Amino acid sequence: MVSIKDIPAEVRWEIAARSATAMGFAYGAFLERALGDKYGEIVKQIWIEGGNEAKALAEKLALPVGNAKEVDETWGVLSQILYGPEFAWETQEEGEDRSVDRITGCPFLNRTREMGSDSKGLFETCQAYSRSAVESLNPKYTQRFENAMCQGAPYCESIVELKKI
Repeated sequence: MVSIKDIPAEVRWEIAARSATAMGFAYGAFLERALGDKYGEIVKQIWIEGGNEAKALAEKLALPVGNAKEVDETWGVLSQILYGPEFAWETQEEGEDRSVDRITGCPFLNRTREMGSDSKGLFETCQAYSRSAVESLNPKYTQRFENAMCQGAPYCESIVELKKI
């Protein structure tokens, strides 16, 4: 008898992550037609709510979120858990108040390309999700992108930093 245990955990994770990152594109075309002009804002709000779940996941896994470096690392680990091994980044700068990464692998951009979809709305939803996730991990910090692969850059530059008061 074949069992799930016969399939290596790494392979199961990769399959699950590919499915999860493709799901939005599967329903997106229909919803865009059904919702018209409201589509972009509704999808953005859904991703913001998803980002708000980062804190609960970090707490469950006992991941640190005390400063910019820890928030950034935890956000990266959670992203890789949720979206799979295609999600890749390199830290360029890290400190207590600011951390800068270059995201060099994006499963969402990969699915867009594989499915022949337009990546026009990808940046807005990704930015909304990312900021929401970081701010849920530690409300003293925020996140922004300086550039993005879905907008033609060779990598996404992400900055996690202490909020300016």
